[in-house]
Amino acid sequence: MKTILELRGVSAGYGGRSNRVKPILQNINLSVQEGELLVLAGPNGSGKTTLLKTAGGLLSPLEGSVLIKGKESRTLKSRERAKLTAFLFQVRDAPWSFTVRETVAQGRFARSGWLGSETREDRKATENALHKAELTHLAESPVTEISGGELQRVYIARSIAQGADLLLLDEPENSLDPKYAYMILQLLQTIVREGRSAIVSLHDLRLASRFADRVALLAPSQGIVALGTPDQVLTKETLGKTFDVSPELIESMVL
Repeated sequence: MKTILELRGVSAGYGGRSNRVKPILQNINLSVQEGELLVLAGPNGSGKTTLLKTAGGLLSPLEGSVLIKGKESRTLKSRERAKLTAFLFQVRDAPWSFTVRETVAQGRFARSGWLGSETREDRKATENALHKAELTHLAESPVTEISGGELQRVYIARSIAQGADLLLLDEPENSLDPKYAYMILQLLQTIVREGRSAIVSLHDLRLASRFADRVALLAPSQGIVALGTPDQVLTKETLGKTFDVSPELIESMVL
């Protein structure tokens, strides 16, 4: 099985007002294989978003190296990185009144640029993404007139159309009702099974238990405190220590 992503001894963080860098993560060693869905779980402030940004090259590591398909992330040009990684983060601008099809097609711009002419391959990738996300019947609808769950599927379809090997998603189930959250993870699982890979941060541990191949559990100021299958990581003892809650509450979080 091919290694899509590898983090070696990575430390990452952000500069403050004094321009001193504050490490959020330290000495992270992690790899993601082709066809794997890795879930990042942990309390707020544990570094899940920081890890996603560092993994995809949006944030340069303070120490260590990030390899995407064997290539050092910091050496990749933007279009080359776009062929390898696609992002979906929590904070997104309010959608413009493009149609669903037009919004999904924007995923191809990462490869060709905004002024590039649409090719037959671009159109095929767009239609394929619409089909996978079950959005074909909404293709001509303005994205301003669809539900929140449907809009989230549009954004994921845009990432699919981009054709990247690695999808990086920050809480894609956020603010969705259980039905749509389940559909989103089911869609991601289908994409991964076809040969791509995904790293997804989730608050809902029940979804992590159901869909993850592996779970990386993070704790504030500690980095990755457990890594393995859901059965190995999502235990009462481990989650109780990480989230600092009672075993009774942990049971309700994962069942």
